[in-house]
Amino acid sequence: MTLPRLNAWGAFLTAHKALETILSRELESACELPLTWFDALAQLRMAPAQRLTMTELATALLFSKSGLTRLVDRMVEAGLVRRLARPGDRRSLHIALTDAGEQKFRTALPIHLDHVKRHFAAHIEDDEAAVVESALVRMANAVRRESSLIQLGGQRGNRTPTAKGG
Repeated sequence: MTLPRLNAWGAFLTAHKALETILSRELESACELPLTWFDALAQLRMAPAQRLTMTELATALLFSKSGLTRLVDRMVEAGLVRRLARPGDRRSLHIALTDAGEQKFRTALPIHLDHVKRHFAAHIEDDEAAVVESALVRMANAVRRESSLIQLGGQRGNRTPTAKGG
């Protein structure tokens, strides 16, 4: 590995950890919504009929099934999502956005985007944005494919939410 690539890796790790910590803290402080909950609401909001199976949501969030079950349990308890039976499949459920979940997402979205702008986008020059996007999209696609293959092999990662679901 070349030194510039190794340095890029170190900078990426530092930026990712710091951004996730800052964005999570600020969103929870402003909206009482952990970042992992916001991510789940965003995935559901973008889904057809605003619902996904547990497997689809776990894949989208890079969660293990057990980690997602705990997250969904807390979000159901908070009234932001609900579990629905899937027609024709008694063994699996859909997770669906509730009206309260939709409202919470609408409230949090502009706040979260402001935080992302301040802590991420403000540090990328306009002429760098396309290069950064291209590299990160390529990397995300590659690791997402690899993560899917690992999960199919039975070795599941666990991005279990901490404390209050975050």
